[in-house]
Amino acid sequence: PEGQTGALQAIAGTTFGGILLGLVAVGLLAYALWRLALAALDPEGRGTDAEGLVRRAGYLVSGVAYGTLAFTAYRILSGAGASASGGGPDDETATLMSQPFGPWLVGAVGLGVMAYGAYELYRAYTASFMDKLALGGEAAQHRATVRRLGQAGLAARGVVYLVIGGFLVLAARQADPSEARGLDGALAALQGQPYGAVLLGLVGLGLAAYGLYCL
Repeated sequence: PEGQTGALQAIAGTTFGGILLGLVAVGLLAYALWRLALAALDPEGRGTDAEGLVRRAGYLVSGVAYGTLAFTAYRILSGAGASASGGGPDDETATLMSQPFGPWLVGAVGLGVMAYGAYELYRAYTASFMDKLALGGEAAQHRATVRRLGQAGLAARGVVYLVIGGFLVLAARQADPSEARGLDGALAALQGQPYGAVLLGLVGLGLAAYGLYCL
């Protein structure tokens, strides 16, 4: 799998690729700032109980991840990242690992990512996201479809986050940044399991379903 950087490079290589990638970069940066605002300012009123803190920690991790992706898009636009991906999860983990108590910090991030993945699976099981959707009138007939898309998408996201967090915990335990994986590494790990092609196909369909749900 090409991963996020490969996807951005593919956009850059299309007709009007520079314009398209510039728009994507601005959108990613805006989304990163929004996620950081959700974590710091708590406009959704998640609070400071255990569930609220886990949710806000997930926003924080998401904001940093999308901010990094926006910077990668900028590097590709400027020509710095046109031929080499750089800035992979192992590089970022190595930077964090070099700080005081680095392995503990990496382990904490990994556990936080896994907790977020578990929470996504919980949301998929309970379909709690439906509580905030206003599907009245003609839209009511699509409620079951939206529910299925959301559940499939959140379940796929939960699996991917659990795998990524697990690799971070493994990297912290072994003090080896090369054990860290991003999205592409998580998908490759799924593919390497028994019935890996089936697992990877199901997760791929689930992620596509999440995209449709977001739209």
